[in-house]
Amino acid sequence: MTVRDEVRDALERMVALRNARPEPVPLDVRDIRPAEAPFDLVAVDGSYSFFYNLGSMWLAVARAAAVRYELTDKGFRMRPPPVLVDKAILVSTWEDVVAKQDEMHQKLFEETKGRGDQHKEMVNEFRKRIEGELALRAAQENEHVVLALDGSLTAIPKEFDLLEDVAAACEANENVLVGVSKDSFLHAFGRPLPDEQLLQSVGGMGYVRVPKEFEDRQREILRGDVYFARLHPQAPKWFRIDVGTSRDDPDFVFSHLAAHARSGLSLGYPYGLVEAHRLAVLIRQLREPLEDEILKECGRLGMRMDEVVTGLTQIEGRRRGAFHEFLDMVARDLK
Repeated sequence: MTVRDEVRDALERMVALRNARPEPVPLDVRDIRPAEAPFDLVAVDGSYSFFYNLGSMWLAVARAAAVRYELTDKGFRMRPPPVLVDKAILVSTWEDVVAKQDEMHQKLFEETKGRGDQHKEMVNEFRKRIEGELALRAAQENEHVVLALDGSLTAIPKEFDLLEDVAAACEANENVLVGVSKDSFLHAFGRPLPDEQLLQSVGGMGYVRVPKEFEDRQREILRGDVYFARLHPQAPKWFRIDVGTSRDDPDFVFSHLAAHARSGLSLGYPYGLVEAHRLAVLIRQLREPLEDEILKECGRLGMRMDEVVTGLTQIEGRRRGAFHEFLDMVARDLK
């Protein structure tokens, strides 16, 4: 059997599994009516970028961004200016270095042991921490708003979890707390297709809660109720949305959220989260001035220039000019 035969056989099995006709999924889809006078929406997102590598040590900068939008007769308006929090972090995958760092770095190291690309996992957890701190600040400083966080409302790892504090602050200030996932690969409805794809055949706008059995299995890490929603009739997809407050009135939650998902730039996705994401990833535009600073400081510290240049990294933390890049280039030229 040739590899072409195996590819054809595998594709045939994939399509057969996709087209299998199990019992119909009971979907209790509820209609959404966008609120006429919606709450303002405060969106929080984050990102990070690696800048330097020295052996088993990496230097990265993480950013959290919060932006508040109100919906007016003329569209979405930002108020007040956005809040940006940038923090540099040194992570190491060598235990002897970690032992000389503070408790937070040691917890990051222990929590991410065994994960692939541990340095990236450590910085990502650090990024989530500063996002959580900014979300808590937003929950405490604002009243009667929708606080929309990027991603699901899940607490992993618990040592860095601020979601309970964020939810408590939202309850106190009568804010709606939601987590909106850009993409979801859940199989909460128990079908071969991910739930997001399963729901594509359902027209219009509406929301549906995942089966209780799924939430019960995940309750230890969940900090809200899990729904899928299409927030605009012409939205290209359904989004997973975790509801953390006002859980007894999902009609209220989705009516206010849907009012912020009518921008032509992002039909079905809250516009504030689009802007928060844009501001967060702008951290990558700091590369040139920060690299200049790194080169100057390394020179002052007496490092050889070849060693300094070798340590510069790509966004994801891989050294520039690493040997795999040379091999990839050779392979492209030889094809």
